[in-house]
Amino acid sequence: MRVAASGVCSSDVHRIRAADVPHVPVVPGHEFSGVVVEAGDDAKDIVGTRVAVYPILWCGQCSSCRRRVYECCENYSYHGSRTDGGMAEFVLTRGSNIVPLPAGVTDEEGAMTEPGAVGLHALNRAGLAEGETVVVIGAGSIGLIVAQVARARGAGTVVILDMQEEKLHTARQLGFEKVVRAKGPDVLEQIVAHCGGAGPEVVVEAVGRSTTYNLALDIAARGGRVVWMGNIDAELHVPQDRVSAILRKQLSILGTWNSSLFAPENEWSAVHRMVAERQINLAHLISHRTKLDELPDAIEMMAANREPYQKVMVTFAN
Repeated sequence: MRVAASGVCSSDVHRIRAADVPHVPVVPGHEFSGVVVEAGDDAKDIVGTRVAVYPILWCGQCSSCRRRVYECCENYSYHGSRTDGGMAEFVLTRGSNIVPLPAGVTDEEGAMTEPGAVGLHALNRAGLAEGETVVVIGAGSIGLIVAQVARARGAGTVVILDMQEEKLHTARQLGFEKVVRAKGPDVLEQIVAHCGGAGPEVVVEAVGRSTTYNLALDIAARGGRVVWMGNIDAELHVPQDRVSAILRKQLSILGTWNSSLFAPENEWSAVHRMVAERQINLAHLISHRTKLDELPDAIEMMAANREPYQKVMVTFAN
């Protein structure tokens, strides 16, 4: 396929700068869209189709694959780390991994299907029910996607928490009024007030730090569900009193990774529907656009956090 747009994930920054991949050379990029330009004889009808690409190349043989839980494949390959990804003019993928883009979804929105589906998957893991209160810790692009999907899926209240005022400003632009800056001694009190005096039924941690993992446990209501989504950046320490709280509050702690392309829901097609119907706004999260030959500068900007950013998008002139 010819690549049209490729998003830069924070994990790409780490992989590129630390060469933290199974082998080199490898082309990074696991969030991308484009147009099929060549296909096998049995799939000629898809040539010319605009598509997004599910990055997990599952083995099809392990116990997870036999249950069609491909995101948990034990022997997977992966675009952008274990095999070439979308930060190139062309990429080779499998027909089983492409998801056609509907007319109402742009190429850039198609490239953001992957983070969109990651956000949806986290809420599906939590079993979000209509009318429930959701707190999202972290207003990066994934966190703001989670918040938008929660609203689209009928959450009664959505509260967003972050340290950076610039990210909370983006949340407000997306229509979220209940935002909390995570500074000062009254953070928990502000969250509880936004939740109507009680803790939320669902907390999604979208940062990846020990402090925020623990904060999620503190916030959650009795009987609540805590989704740990952020890639942890150091050792996680959960003190004894919080372990006791997990037990006494009967919390459910759920891990989440990637997304599902099949049952119980094709989360990629679901994201496309929400984008096309304007239930969620992925395009607003694109804060920077860069060309492929300018990508090293963008990577260093992200690594040094030189300026506020949400999603950095590599665009290709096709």
